Amino acid sequence: MSSRLATLAIALAAAGNALGQQSESTTIDAQKIEGVSDLEVSARGAAEIHRGEVTVFGDFLRYNREFGELEGTGGVRLQSGVDRFFGPRLEYNTLEDTGTFDPPGFLLQRERPARGGGERMEFLGPGHYRFFNARFTTCQPGQDDWFLEASVLELDYNADEGKASHPRLRFFDHTMLAFPYATFPLENGRRSGLLTTYYSQTSTRGLEFGIPYYWNIAPERDATFTPVWMARRGFQLKSDFRYLNAPYAGELRYEYLPHDPVFGAARTGLSWQHTQTFRPGLTANVDYNKVSDDSYFVDLASQVKQVSVGNLPQDAYVTKSGALPGAGSYMAQVRVQKFQTLQDPLAPIVPPYHRVPQLTAAATYNDLAGLFDTNVPAEYVRFVHPVLVEGARTSFNPVLSMPRIAPAWFVTPKTGLHYAGYQLDQSIPGAPTAPSVTMPWASLDSGLLFERPTTFGGRSLTQTLEPRLFYVYAPYHNQDQIPIFDTALADFNYPQLFNENRFVGGDRFGDANQATLALTSRFLQADGQELLRGTLGQRFYFRGEQVALMPGSTLRTARESDLLASVGGRLQQRLSFDATTEYNPYDHRVERYSIGMRYAPEVAKLFNASYRFQHELLRQVDISGQWPVAAGWYAVGRYNYSFFDHRLLEGLAGAEYNAGCWVFRFVVQRLAAASTVTSTALVFQLEFTGVGQIDTAEAVQLLRRDVPGYSVINRVDPVMAPPNARSRLPFEQVF
Repeated sequence: MSSRLATLAIALAAAGNALGQQSESTTIDAQKIEGVSDLEVSARGAAEIHRGEVTVFGDFLRYNREFGELEGTGGVRLQSGVDRFFGPRLEYNTLEDTGTFDPPGFLLQRERPARGGGERMEFLGPGHYRFFNARFTTCQPGQDDWFLEASVLELDYNADEGKASHPRLRFFDHTMLAFPYATFPLENGRRSGLLTTYYSQTSTRGLEFGIPYYWNIAPERDATFTPVWMARRGFQLKSDFRYLNAPYAGELRYEYLPHDPVFGAARTGLSWQHTQTFRPGLTANVDYNKVSDDSYFVDLASQVKQVSVGNLPQDAYVTKSGALPGAGSYMAQVRVQKFQTLQDPLAPIVPPYHRVPQLTAAATYNDLAGLFDTNVPAEYVRFVHPVLVEGARTSFNPVLSMPRIAPAWFVTPKTGLHYAGYQLDQSIPGAPTAPSVTMPWASLDSGLLFERPTTFGGRSLTQTLEPRLFYVYAPYHNQDQIPIFDTALADFNYPQLFNENRFVGGDRFGDANQATLALTSRFLQADGQELLRGTLGQRFYFRGEQVALMPGSTLRTARESDLLASVGGRLQQRLSFDATTEYNPYDHRVERYSIGMRYAPEVAKLFNASYRFQHELLRQVDISGQWPVAAGWYAVGRYNYSFFDHRLLEGLAGAEYNAGCWVFRFVVQRLAAASTVTSTALVFQLEFTGVGQIDTAEAVQLLRRDVPGYSVINRVDPVMAPPNARSRLPFEQVF
C-alpha cells in the first residue's frame, strides 16, 4: 500500500471512531507507516502527525491513539497554534496538551513574538510552558542582543504572565540585572511585582536610583511604590494610587522625603484628582495639590500636578444640571477654591484670592416664543486673602438675544444687564463697605458669507469671503469704589474683538460705544478641510473710555484699535503654519507677532519652529523636533531661547535607537527652574521589549512634554510605529 493511501485510511478510521469517542480526527503522513490505526502507529521518514491545532514533524514518530501519547525522535518539530518548538526528542499527550521536549528550542509568534531555548521543557496545557535552564528573547533570529536567562522559566499565555527563577538579564553578554525571582507580563498585561530599576543624574539631586514596585490590586485599582535614593537629598518614597469605577475615578500621588540634608527638613508632596457621578446630572470634582515648601519643584523631580507657575490649585466643586420645562436647562454649582502660592524670592507674585465658597447658578432657554434665546447666570462668592481687602460679591448677568441665521448671513441683536453688589469686611477709610454697580448694555453681531469656486495648484477649491460687523454700547458708570478680586484687562486678540466687555472677571464692566470690522477669507478643499485662511480685524471707538481697572490706570484715547491680522493653513497634509500680528497705526510699529510651523511627513519625523515677539517685553524662539538620522537612530531636541532676557529657557538634546527588540534613549535637559536657578538633567532609558526597562520614570513623558507631536518609536501597533520600524510579519522560521 502506498503512503498516500495509508494516510487516507488512517484519517478515515480516526474520523469514524471520533464520532463515538473524540471530537477531533488525526492524520498521519510518512514515507513508511506501520501498526494498527486504532491502537498504535509508527511513522518513519518525513513523518507528520496532525490533530486539531497540533502538528508534529520528525524522522520517527510513534502515536498511541488510545491514550493520545506521541513520541518523536530525530529533528522533531511541534507546532501548537502560533507556537513552534523543535528538538531531538519529544514526548507529548495530544489529549491533555502535556509532555516534555529534550532539549527544546521555541518560537512564539504572539502579539509580542519571542524565541529561545533550554535544556528541557514541559508542556503544562494549551499556551502554558515551563523551561529549565532557559534563554528567552524577543529579538529576531540571528540577533542575540539580549537574553533573559533563568534556571526555571514558566510562560503562561492564558494568564498572560511569565515567571522566572534566578533570572539574569544579559545585554551583549553583560549581566544588567539579576534577581532571585521575577514575574513579567507577556502581552502588555498587568501583574504585581518589582519593576526594573531607574537611574538619572541631575544638578539638583545628583545620582538618583529607584526600584518601583507595582501592585495590581484589582482590575479597577492599582498602585506603584518607588523607594528612591538621591545622592544629594537622601531617601524618598514616591507612591501613585489609581482607581476607576463606573461612578468615580481618580488618582492619588504622595511623595515623602524624611530629611533633605541640603534643605534641612522633611519634604512632602501631595496631589489628588477625583471625579464622581452621583447620578445623571449630579457630579463632583476634586483637584487638590500641596507641597511642603516653595522650592519643592525646583529641587525635586515630582509627580505632583503643577497647573501654573507659582500657584497650586486646591479646588473642589459639586455641579447639578438638568432640564427645565419647555426647551430650558439649568446648572447650579457649589465650589471651594484655594491656592498654594510658591514664591520665588527674586520674583515674588501676589497670591490670588481664595473663593470660600462660590455659589453659581444659571438658567437657559433657547428658541423662546420662537424668537429669543436667554441666559440668566447668578453668582455669590466670598473672597478671602491674607493681606488684601476681603469681602463677598453677588452678581447677576441676564442676557437676551434674538439670533437670525440663514445660509449666507446672520444677525444677532443682544442685550444684557451687569449687576454686582459687595459686602466688604474692611475698606479704605471713607470708602463704602457695600458698593454696587448696575450696567445695561447692548450689542449687534452680523456677518455675510460669499463663496465662489476657484483652483489652486490644479486642485478645485472653494473660496469664501466673510465680512463681519460687531457693535457694542454700554453707558458709563463709575466703578472706582469697586474692589478688584478676580478681574484683569483682557488680552487684545481676535476673539476679544467680538466681546462686549474688555475686562475678564466680575468686578468691572467697561463703558463702550464701539464697532468692530473684520474680514476673513478661506480656501476650502472638496472635503471641507481648510487649505488657507486669512483674517483682518480692527475696532473703532466713537468715544474715549472712562472705566479703568484701577483708579489712575491709563485710559485709551485713540479712535482706532491696533490692527490684527493672521494667516494660516495646511498647504500639504504634512505642513501647517500660522502667523499673527498686531500693528499700531499711530506709532507705525508692530506691537507683537508670532510665527509658527509644523512639518510632519510621517510618524517619528517631525519639525516644529516658532518665534514670538512683543514690543519691549518678549523675543523668543522655540524649535523642537524628532527625526531619523540613520538606520534605527532618531535625534530629538528642543531649543527655547529668550533674546530679551539673554537666557536659555529650556534646552534638550538626545538620541533614540530602536533595535527592534530593545530601545535606547539618551537625553540631556537644561531648564530654567527659577529666576536664578538652572537645572541640568541627564536621562537615559534602556527598554527590553517584552520584559521591562531600566529608565528614569519620566523619560518618555519628558520627551512628550518638551517636543510637541513626539512619537514613541517602539509602538506595538504597527500603524503607529515609524515606517522603518514596522515588521512586515512576525519573525519566521521554516520547518
